[in-house]
Amino acid sequence: MSTAPRIGCVPYLNAKPLIYGLEDEVVFEHPARLAQRLAAHELDTGLVPVVEVFRRPDYVIVDDISIACCGPVYSVILAHRVPLQSLREVVVDASSGTSALLLKVLLQKRFGLKLHYVTESLADKRSTADAQMLIGDQAIRFHQTRGDWQILDLGQAWSDWTHMPFVFAVWAVHADYPELPALIRKLAAARTAGCAHIEDIIAREQGGDAAFRRRYFGHNVYFKLGQHEKEAMRLFRQLLIEFGELKAPYELRFVH
Repeated sequence: MSTAPRIGCVPYLNAKPLIYGLEDEVVFEHPARLAQRLAAHELDTGLVPVVEVFRRPDYVIVDDISIACCGPVYSVILAHRVPLQSLREVVVDASSGTSALLLKVLLQKRFGLKLHYVTESLADKRSTADAQMLIGDQAIRFHQTRGDWQILDLGQAWSDWTHMPFVFAVWAVHADYPELPALIRKLAAARTAGCAHIEDIIAREQGGDAAFRRRYFGHNVYFKLGQHEKEAMRLFRQLLIEFGELKAPYELRFVH
């Protein structure tokens, strides 16, 4: 007798098209906590930061589904009150390791900056630091309400530097999950339905600006995982190995 898969997802706007119709079956957690619960086998699959699949060879990656951007992502940003070259310290949101590592790679490799990084939980509070990395809905709100700050969009910075997309999150599944084909079909169907019902997702969201959400889904994020995205994942992984953040790579396993 089969049991329902235990599915974990981030509680952000950009993930809504990937769980369309599954909302009542999903556990919502911020990225770092989601990764912990998946690793502890409290979940069968999770929409985790891409770095998680670089670290755990016991995961397989659901093919053709991701949260990615090619250009400005809008919802992953470094907000700073002084010029980049004047920065000495950055507060990074504890809820996402991938975005924090992307920031470090960009600041050091592209801008030549070696800074001190302080990790704080910014999901429920606002930092007073002069430079802070924000993700998800917090980043969107900051963008829309704090026009006096300078913004470095990490998606745009990566794309300008590498001429490649950036993959922020993928569905990771324990490789030994016994009903893997059925789970993949379920996740693929949700993504297909979500992409076909973007206007419904926009209308469901409480408050905010529907026109912004329409632009966000139309221009900032997309949900495929093709060859170009996989090449970008491997490039990011190689940079993290050079930084000493990862050990030697193993073959990423994509399942469909």
